[in-house]
Amino acid sequence: MKVSICGCGWLGLPLALSLKSQAIDVWGSKTTIEGVNILQQQGIKGCLLTLPFIERVNSEIEQFLATDVLIIAIPPGRKNLDPHAHIEKVMSLATAAKQVGCQRVIFISTTSVYDSLQGEVLETTPVSPNSASGKLHYALEQQLRQQWQQQLTVLRLSGLIGPRRHPVTFLSGRQQLSGGKQPVNLVHLDDCIHAISAIICQSPSMSVMHLAASTHPCREQYYTEMAIKSQLPLPEFIANDNNMDGKIVNSNQTLTELDMTMQHDDLLLGTPQIALL
Repeated sequence: MKVSICGCGWLGLPLALSLKSQAIDVWGSKTTIEGVNILQQQGIKGCLLTLPFIERVNSEIEQFLATDVLIIAIPPGRKNLDPHAHIEKVMSLATAAKQVGCQRVIFISTTSVYDSLQGEVLETTPVSPNSASGKLHYALEQQLRQQWQQQLTVLRLSGLIGPRRHPVTFLSGRQQLSGGKQPVNLVHLDDCIHAISAIICQSPSMSVMHLAASTHPCREQYYTEMAIKSQLPLPEFIANDNNMDGKIVNSNQTLTELDMTMQHDDLLLGTPQIALL
């Protein structure tokens, strides 16, 4: 089996290495020659990719896109977000992949498409995005679905944690934070890789999945405990803010479909992996 990963960053690179260890033919894309060289040094076939495609793609890019599974893991970025430009990039990629015979697409989306919802959220819950990221990802989900139909699997990930990445680093030492009683929805990199690998190997019938740890401590408890474990200044939340509104992402159906058990399910047991920050 051949798998091509567009976007070998914080998620895509460890995913590529994991798939390679399973004897899968893995290709990865980077936007610089230096990045391609790093991939190749780690045994991943690297492809230099600049989106959107302005001209007809060359033979190397055709090889990259002519794959059994194309994983689109291109984060739009938070600074200077241009939704139209990002949609153009992703759809340029998806269209070219379709033209050269790619078989399936896995699109890495986000649970921010449920932004304004409250209470338990299932995979079948109608979306309600209100953030720029949520609206952008849902627009891409719709356009990709129209193009790829049942050949597309959407995986919506909750807030990402793992090596060199944890929200406590941004909240540490801040004061007058709101929403202290609201639940957190987070998922560890290891579980993301496990889920994507299962989707690749199993070709599940569910076309939309999402992933979050089943524990949802409140923001104040969780980030205070994580700051203590990391020996960081504590975040301070507004004292009498009793607003408990917020969504709880329930991933049970996804886990059942993939026959998967979460490795990092109890968020309070973990320690932020921020030593390399």
